[in-house]
Amino acid sequence: MFVKNNYLSSAIILALAAFTGQANAAPACPSNTSPMTMQGKIFNNAISPGTTLGTVHLNLGNGSQLKCGIMGSGGIGADGTTINFIHNLVCDDSVSVTTDTGRTETVHSQITLNTSGMSILQACVPGTPQAGAYGTFTETSVPIPMSGRGIFQGVTGGSIITNGTINCQFAIDMKFQGQICMPNPH
Repeated sequence: MFVKNNYLSSAIILALAAFTGQANAAPACPSNTSPMTMQGKIFNNAISPGTTLGTVHLNLGNGSQLKCGIMGSGGIGADGTTINFIHNLVCDDSVSVTTDTGRTETVHSQITLNTSGMSILQACVPGTPQAGAYGTFTETSVPIPMSGRGIFQGVTGGSIITNGTINCQFAIDMKFQGQICMPNPH
C-alpha cells in the first residue's frame, strides 16, 4: 500500500508543480515598493517524484519579456493540497551589478517562489495510481523574501495565480498572472 500511495502522491505532486493562472486581487505592496504585473506560460515535465523541470515565458509590466528555466520541488497533503512547493526560476537576461568589493559582475535574474494550491485529478489507469494522474490545478505562488537576483533583487512580496493541467505523460502546462512587489528606485 505504501508504494501505491507514494506513486499517487508523486503524481499529484508533479501535477501541482506549477506557477501560473488568472489574477485575483493581489495584496498591497509594502511601503518603499511598487507592484509590477507579471503573466505568462509555463511548459513543465515531471522528472522524478516531487520534482519538475521546465520553461517559463514571462511578460513583465515594464515591457520586459524573459525566458526562464523553472525547477520545482515539494509535496502535497493527504487531501490533495499543495503546501510549500518551492519553484526556482532563472532567466535568460544579463544584469550588471556592483558587488560589495566595488567590482561589476553580471547576474541572471532569479527568484524563488513558495507555492500552495489544490488539484482535481484522476488516475490514468483506474485502480493503478502508480500509472500517473491527469487533471487540473490552481495554485498561488508568493516570492520568498531576499531570494531575488538581477531584476528581482529586493522583491518583498506579491501573489501569482496559476491554472494548469497535467496529462498521463506528466506534461504540465500552465498560465499565470499576478504581481510582485519591486523595490522603488533610490
